[in-house]
Amino acid sequence: MAWIDKVTKFNFKPGKGEGRFYVFSKQFNALVDKVNTLLSRGTVTQATSITTAVTLNNRAGVVTTVSSTLAANAEAEFTVNNTVVEAGSVIMLTGLYDGDGHVSLNVKSVSAGSFVVVVSNSGGAALNSTVGVQFLVL
Repeated sequence: MAWIDKVTKFNFKPGKGEGRFYVFSKQFNALVDKVNTLLSRGTVTQATSITTAVTLNNRAGVVTTVSSTLAANAEAEFTVNNTVVEAGSVIMLTGLYDGDGHVSLNVKSVSAGSFVVVVSNSGGAALNSTVGVQFLVL
C-alpha cells in the first residue's frame, strides 16, 4: 500500500498547458517513490526458537518472536538480516509484550546487512508469550 498517491492527469488538473503538468508530475512522482520506499514496513515471524535469525528487508517492521519461555533475569539474541541496514545505521527498537515477566530490547551490534537484537527478561517470572520487536532503520 502506498502512503502517498502519485499525480496523474485524472487527479490533478494543471492551470495551463500539459508541459507544466509533465514537469511537476515527474518531479513529484519521483519524490513520492522515495517517501513510499522510506516508509515501507514489513512483518516476519520467527521460526523454531527465540534465537532464530529472520530476514526482513524493509526500513521499518515488526519481528514477532516464537512464544518464548525465556527465564527470569535471562537474555537471548537473534539476528535481523536486512539489506537496508548499513554499517553506520541507527536502529530504533520498541517492544510489544503482554505476558508474565518484563521484556526489554537492545541492539547489540550493527553491520552492513544486519543487526543483532538482545531480548532480556528482567522480571521475576519466565516469559510466556510472543514478543513483537518493532524496528526502524535510520
